[in-house]
Amino acid sequence: MELDLRNVEPQYRHKLVIDAFSKIKDGEELVVIADHYPAHLLQILSGQIEKYKVDQTETGDFILKVIKKGSKSIIAHISEYRKVGDTFTPIPVLRKDEYGVILVFFKAGQYIPIHAPDSDLIFYVLQGKGTAYVDNKEVEVREGSIIIVPRGVKRGIKAETYMEALHIVIPSPSAEDHEKVMKAAREGIEEVDLKH
Repeated sequence: MELDLRNVEPQYRHKLVIDAFSKIKDGEELVVIADHYPAHLLQILSGQIEKYKVDQTETGDFILKVIKKGSKSIIAHISEYRKVGDTFTPIPVLRKDEYGVILVFFKAGQYIPIHAPDSDLIFYVLQGKGTAYVDNKEVEVREGSIIIVPRGVKRGIKAETYMEALHIVIPSPSAEDHEKVMKAAREGIEEVDLKH
């Protein structure tokens, strides 16, 4: 099945994809054509994806191919997910309502805006160094640092060098909260209030 979202109003895109994805069977492929990298879409579908691939066309559009999975274990290597973009790049490994496992890639200077979601956080720095902002305090983090933050407490992170991290959230944030954080990062806003 193929969906071309380039001429669809943004507020309808995710619903169209979720509806189409729910109609395909385990092991079948859905192809989505979009005008931007589909990180948010991958976040929403990640707990149900067996495998995915994103290619960029010569015209700058993106083609996402996802294969629907059944219930299976995940065995992967970070190199399969590694990608950087114009803002910090979250790549979901698994997303369920109960929790999300995300690999996060930063170029030097990129950041996750300070926010206080309704999710517990475990953040493990795999490579690089930066500054974590936790409950109005700044702490230097580097390879091997682990940050654990309870839900409702302000947190954010800024990379000083190229940085990779494993980011586990319990439960997974809502699509609306995720989009607010990504929008703030795109617009250069360093702190976002998720309640407004």
